[in-house]
Amino acid sequence: MQGLRNFGIAAVLAATLAPAALADGRNPGSVLVYPVQRSGPQFFTVVSVTNTNLMPATPMTFGGSTLVHFEYANTVANPADPCVPLNCVIFDRVEFLTPADTLSVLTSCHNAVSPNGQAGYLVVSAQDPTMFDVAWSFDFLIGSELVVNASGGMYSLNAIPFTAVPAALAATDVDLEGDLDFDGVEYEGIADQLYIDSFLAIDGSQLSLINLTGGPRDLNTLQFDIWNDNEFPLSTTKTFACWFDLPLTQVSPLFAAAFLAGVPNDPGELDLTCNGLGNIETGWARIESVDVSTQGGNFIAADGAILGAITAGPMMQMIDGGHLLWESPDVAPTAKQTNGAFVDIQVDP
Repeated sequence: MQGLRNFGIAAVLAATLAPAALADGRNPGSVLVYPVQRSGPQFFTVVSVTNTNLMPATPMTFGGSTLVHFEYANTVANPADPCVPLNCVIFDRVEFLTPADTLSVLTSCHNAVSPNGQAGYLVVSAQDPTMFDVAWSFDFLIGSELVVNASGGMYSLNAIPFTAVPAALAATDVDLEGDLDFDGVEYEGIADQLYIDSFLAIDGSQLSLINLTGGPRDLNTLQFDIWNDNEFPLSTTKTFACWFDLPLTQVSPLFAAAFLAGVPNDPGELDLTCNGLGNIETGWARIESVDVSTQGGNFIAADGAILGAITAGPMMQMIDGGHLLWESPDVAPTAKQTNGAFVDIQVDP
């Protein structure tokens, strides 16, 4: 295949395999981020990834085939602060997808084995099948996950896709650092703000967030702007490292029913008995990074890159469901963050 590149065939393939211009929305990408993964004897998470490229292989080429690099970010729990894990350790595998191929894996078999299970997030990136560990521009990956918790509760989430900036089939590691950079040069940037479109102030609704600015131990401080069902404004901050998946009420008491009942609210919102009186407090929230620093206090960035989802947590709750967070538009003053990266290295525990 290396010889084929020298004869210019790769250029022809690149033009043939390049996807057509896509409408705005959730489109195939070269990188997929799965906001939560739980692996172990008590958890059941099925991750699926599909290659939508239909170009058949030929005797001289792999056609629309690609390698996919699975990188599980497994957190080391911190009893003192669940938002700041003691570490975030990468475990990886590489799989091969032929044209129109789909692959589903049980993370308890595919991820590293741990007696107490693993929790964190997953990044899947396309790699050149003719090279060793070379990420490439291959905007044909789509995927999702099915998460079943220890009590049998179930929810599913789409993966979050990122398109590559270099031309089709070109290597994406432009700076040769070995990372997946969401900087507008290697891959598209990350939304500046995330939105919880609506939350119910009852047990079971959880928030999962990933920090992609700095390293696995660096601290990302978030600004939560919250509005209740009567547009009453509230705000708070929360600092985390690497990843967390926690009940909204543990993220902040501002999400709790007891607190929201004490602020001006709409008495008729979410009337479950149709008697004109609201039964459950609701609201929505905007999330934005406002500082990223090392644990020693050294400044990294004034506005970091985050991704996330609403989940149902590891145990059965009153609500079992999940969905991705909404994202701010890529226009000023919420232009995409370009300082996000997934660090493609093993991190010592």
